[in-house]
Amino acid sequence: MTGSGVYVHVPFCARRCSYCSFVTAVGRQGEEAYFDALELEAEARLGELPLPIDTAYFGGGTPSYVDPARLGRLILLVRGAGARLVEVTAEGNPDDLDVTTLDGLSAAGVNRLSLGIQSLEDAELALLDRRHDSAGALVALRRAAPRFERISADLMIGIPGQTRESLRRSVEGILESGAGHVSAYLLEIEKAPGLLALREESPGLFADDEEVAERWEEVNEALESAGLARYELSNWARPGQESRHNLKYWEGEPVLGLGLAAHSFDGETRRANTASMEEYLRRVGERGRAEATRSRLPAEEAIRERALLGLRVASGISEEEYDRACSTAGADERERLGRCEEAALLERREGRIRLTRRGVLLSNEVFSLLV
Repeated sequence: MTGSGVYVHVPFCARRCSYCSFVTAVGRQGEEAYFDALELEAEARLGELPLPIDTAYFGGGTPSYVDPARLGRLILLVRGAGARLVEVTAEGNPDDLDVTTLDGLSAAGVNRLSLGIQSLEDAELALLDRRHDSAGALVALRRAAPRFERISADLMIGIPGQTRESLRRSVEGILESGAGHVSAYLLEIEKAPGLLALREESPGLFADDEEVAERWEEVNEALESAGLARYELSNWARPGQESRHNLKYWEGEPVLGLGLAAHSFDGETRRANTASMEEYLRRVGERGRAEATRSRLPAEEAIRERALLGLRVASGISEEEYDRACSTAGADERERLGRCEEAALLERREGRIRLTRRGVLLSNEVFSLLV
């Protein structure tokens, strides 16, 4: 085990983006009560994690939207529980990141900033209901670079109206800013009513699956040519700049989730907090915890899940682990997994098995057989 991690959910946002499916709250109403509850929950639950605790991650929502001192108090609580934090990440929206906020985040103990850039094209940002424009995003990136050890930028593929040329410009702009980590995601509109309606009205704005795959290939080539290796399905990094915290999810390490709808995993059991703000405040106030669900996979399902998550990482998993997972699958699934190898979606090399480049693009076909 490399170490445990702490995830803290900060739900507050100035505005909800059109594609967002996370648990969020628009505005700052109830912010003080929420952070008081977060501190109570942290004090009650940090002892659940095995030491060492080496990462903390503030996600959202928009952590940069709130007073950085609030994050700082939680970081102190984590350190007080015996953590030796190597990586402390905060997600941020470019529109929030003036010099005062950036300095406040750094002073609070954040050493890795993850910026929700998504695009450097103003028309594309407007369709996503992002608050920033391309100029503001570049200013935020350049301001952040000297203040944090590591900078990550989110990029979205498949935005309505996006072209290969506009996507290429966004990639080039992010690389020129000095970001050492890029997370590139495919736009999912199934939970975005506004974008679904737009697709009905103007289907020509939306790329088909084949075109999106071609764009992913171009992004991958551009990032790898610039020295950012793909280390997970959607993540590229310069050597040493991989997200230590996110690797914990894919490698099955313990993570404690604090806050609204936050998820925890101790290596065997998964727990999820309530997604209701009223319930969260009440439960934490009464007993320091807000757990709403708890589940533990049967042994064979856990073996397959571990293999599925491990295959997300570019280095893959051991052949022994993969073969053990296959042995727990049904006969039909085993046969189809064999065909995945024959079709060069999976490759065996030096005792490990991993997704090929083509396999990355068709990864859901592989993963569905391990569920």
